[in-house]
Amino acid sequence: MAKETLTFALEGDITLASFAGAIGEFNALLGNLSKEVGDNSPVEWVVEELYAGSAIATFHGIYEDVRIVETIVDAYEQVGEALAFGHDIPFSEAVRKNCRNITSVLNGKVTSLRFETPARDFIISGKLQIGEKSAPMKYSLGTVKGTIQTLSMRKKLSFILWDALFDKPVSCYIQEGKEELLREAWGKRAVVTGRIGRQAESGRPISMREVKSIEIIEKPERGSYKRARGVLPWKQGDEKPEVILRRMRDA
Repeated sequence: MAKETLTFALEGDITLASFAGAIGEFNALLGNLSKEVGDNSPVEWVVEELYAGSAIATFHGIYEDVRIVETIVDAYEQVGEALAFGHDIPFSEAVRKNCRNITSVLNGKVTSLRFETPARDFIISGKLQIGEKSAPMKYSLGTVKGTIQTLSMRKKLSFILWDALFDKPVSCYIQEGKEELLREAWGKRAVVTGRIGRQAESGRPISMREVKSIEIIEKPERGSYKRARGVLPWKQGDEKPEVILRRMRDA
């Protein structure tokens, strides 16, 4: 599937001014990358998804030659990697200036930025000098429980899982040919298994790639709690559970 989408995210306490400033520089960055690697092609970047909780915006590029869009997305990945690992940005001074202006939003309230594509993601958590390295994402196989909210099968196979633990969105990407995993999943609570990318400092899941399974959590029947039974038998005159727990606690 073509690489036609990219995501830009701010984490922390995001004000309108900080978001507007960062998005303006982000737009200028895409324009300069288009000039340098995209033959100055007039690619139109259309908003595909917006999430206010973490100021996350996903865009897909529209142009008659999809290879131009893919080249710009690849360059965007290179910029994100250079910023995350403190490498020299391999583009013009105009692109470097865009990056300096984007990272200037990291003021303590805005705690990190994220550059994400369907293939890779990078977190920038400070204004780095050349040679300095930001804390990298940590990847491992695992599960995340939450609600499946947004499905996208037009430009990429993906969905947003709203994490039940951290109450934040997780970008999940599905490999081509596994579309059946998403059947009847929208709006459902589910346990999703895959390769999770976590923020190094907090362990919060940011993205999930190579999704292996989606297990829908069925809603319990109304009043089903009334059928719950204890593990131990109980008869009149026995200690009540709360008395046993209190005695064990105080022992």
